[in-house]
Amino acid sequence: MMRPMANWLLSADGQLINLDLVEHLDVLDVFAEDVDAASVESGEAEPAYSELVAFMPSGNELVLFDDEDADVVMHAFDLLKHYLVSPRFEAVHIGKVLSVQDLIDAAGAQKN
Repeated sequence: MMRPMANWLLSADGQLINLDLVEHLDVLDVFAEDVDAASVESGEAEPAYSELVAFMPSGNELVLFDDEDADVVMHAFDLLKHYLVSPRFEAVHIGKVLSVQDLIDAAGAQKN
């Protein structure tokens, strides 16, 4: 039996997102405003932080999670992918609208 996808998620700033409408998810590096484009293109500049972003059909980009450590953001991305396909994880949170931070917190609690 096919289960319905978890349809709703909170963005980092608390906006309610219908995941059925998300075109794609990606992790983006964000650089300080004073960094010149040539340094970014050459790989000399270090990102200030990374963001997990949902791209919507409207052209809007909604930040789901961010952190100074790109590995933490990639871990959050992996947790979100797992959440979207895992009936076991979803069953634990029926009736709740989660954020990516909630997924990280739940994963940390499962390790303890």
